[in-house]
Amino acid sequence: MMRLPNMVAASFQPGGSDIATYHFNSDNGAPVCDQIMNALLSCNQGSETAYGADQYTAKLAPAYSEFFERETFVFPVGTGTAGNGLALGAITPPYGTIFCHESAHIVTTEGGAPEFYSGGGRMTLLPGEHNKVSSATLQQALQRHGIGNVHHMAASSISLTQATEAGAVYGAEELKELTAIAHKAGLKVHLDGARISNAIVHLGLTPAEMTWKAGVDILTFGTTKNGTMNAEAVITFDPEIARVLGFMHKRAGHLFSKMRYMSVQLLSYLENDLWCANALRANENAVRVASALAQCADVVLAHPVQINEVFAVLPPRLSNALREKGIHLRPWNLGGNGEGFRLVMSYSDSSEQIQRFEDACREDAAAWNVGPKDAIPSTVRLD
Repeated sequence: MMRLPNMVAASFQPGGSDIATYHFNSDNGAPVCDQIMNALLSCNQGSETAYGADQYTAKLAPAYSEFFERETFVFPVGTGTAGNGLALGAITPPYGTIFCHESAHIVTTEGGAPEFYSGGGRMTLLPGEHNKVSSATLQQALQRHGIGNVHHMAASSISLTQATEAGAVYGAEELKELTAIAHKAGLKVHLDGARISNAIVHLGLTPAEMTWKAGVDILTFGTTKNGTMNAEAVITFDPEIARVLGFMHKRAGHLFSKMRYMSVQLLSYLENDLWCANALRANENAVRVASALAQCADVVLAHPVQINEVFAVLPPRLSNALREKGIHLRPWNLGGNGEGFRLVMSYSDSSEQIQRFEDACREDAAAWNVGPKDAIPSTVRLD
């Protein structure tokens, strides 16, 4: 039998070197954490009723109702794109528009899923620093758009990303201001929570304070970036929205026949506060990386470091030095002088991995006679 080459091992041998390669590309690339994998194995016994009528799916609503401190309706999906599309489709009619940031993931990277699931809805794009929508910007946009004007798309919903695509977090008061304006105008509020666990632990809020207590009607609850295999959830606190979602969930092909394997992941994610522990570890890794970069000359942090993402402009000498140590970073358009990169840390990053990054930065700082700094530098605008 012909033996296939070990492509995985080869990918970790850059240029024939025996130095392991690290990328910090995305938390999507992190492995499934042990607790989740063990839960999958434990439920892989015997036969269960299909299409969500199994014992594990039956536990989702009670578990998440306890987690969010009120009655909660949970609809598992396989991807964040499907989650955002379904959630927005449930609150946006074909003649409606979704207000959102111009750089939101639903705009730039989801292939028109919200328009598809809403049957023709559109998006009204708003500006904002660090990809956040301010209450003033939303108020002005609603005034320009006009409420009830039949010559325009109906103002139907707003989607806010927590944390944003720039790694910035909305505080509880910011959310309350935005949702109050939206509800007054008759809009429903969607939260894209791809990294919501990281945002919750950063702010020190409860899940309830982050969502329905702040005025959120429906959210996409992301778990894949924080330890699960392929389980996200559309969650609403509104029974009427849940009724609509029940039909949409099936019609869109997300009522999986073997739903127990998704549901058990969502259940295990809450057990022993796994969601919190993993998010804390990922956030802490990002602080270590950002603090290491802060010691180096000519480094600019483009956005606040509030979750597990670092957006930095590096001088070529530093990116080259990191590359020589087997650390290859993902280029990102951040403007300014130098090279822009997005670094995403995860719960699974090893101490050795972070230490190697810190060592490279420490060597660069020493070579350029940069004295020690006590804190991450303030964000600098690059536009």
